[in-house]
Order: sequence, then structure tokens, then C-alpha cells
Amino acid sequence: MEISWRGPFQIQTYLDNAISRDPVWQDRWPRERDAVYLVSEREWKGQPDGAAHILYVGGNTGESSRFVTRIGDLLADLFGFYGEETGHHCGGQTLWRWCDHHRFPPTKLWLGWGTSNCARCAEKLLYDKFPKATKNVFDENGLRNKISPPVCPKH
Repeated sequence: MEISWRGPFQIQTYLDNAISRDPVWQDRWPRERDAVYLVSEREWKGQPDGAAHILYVGGNTGESSRFVTRIGDLLADLFGFYGEETGHHCGGQTLWRWCDHHRFPPTKLWLGWGTSNCARCAEKLLYDKFPKATKNVFDENGLRNKISPPVCPKH
């Protein structure tokens, strides 16, 4: 399965250009549906690989048009904008704890998103491709996803 990627963008640079009128940046907004995203510690070129230290893979569930909103939820929680009983994105909260533990500014993480013929299959493929971190261990490489994405009901 081929995934066509946008990014990765270092989060600081992406946020700095969120309202840029430069045509280069105006075409770099996430779509509303049918895509997958990932967050990494390091930049990658072409297709993401283990050298980028992939921390999280995600998408949006079902057929909703919330993909861009899901990334917004991730970013809000990644920067600590959640409480003990509130929040929008468990992955963003997990990444915030990882950043806090490592004293790694969230703005230095890399974010990219991609499209393929099936976003659900792409998310599962990426999840299966990268090693998983052991529960509650911050010092090893691997995905911080708490659960495996569901298998695509169509494929």
C-alpha cells in the first residue's frame, strides 16, 4: 500500500506559518477525512522509518469528517491543555507526558499526514510497522499508542 505524505513539519514551524499567505504554506493544511497522521521525534524523508523515532500513529474513526479536528485535538493535548477529567486526545496526553519526561519541547516534534486508497488500512499498516514501547517506559523507542487501530471492515 502506497501512502502519499504531506510533511513532516516541525510543529513550531507549522504553527508559525498557520496564517501565512505564502502559497507554499496555504496548501499544507490537513484534509477533513480519509487520512492518517504520525508524530515523530526526528524528521524523515519520503516514507517514515524507524530512524525518525515514530511516537504515535493515528487517524479518525468511522467515516466522519473530523480528520483535521482530530489533529487539532492532538495538538491541544500535546501542549497540556487538558485536565484530569477532560481532554480530547489520549495520544496527545501520552505525548505530552513523554515530552515532559524527556524535557523535550512539543514544538520540536514532527507531524505528517498521508493519504492512500484506504485510511483505515494505512493506519493499521503503520501501527503494525513500527515497534511498540513497553507500557509506562519512557526511555525506549516505539509507538506510544495505547490501543491498536481496528482492522478495516471493508478490506
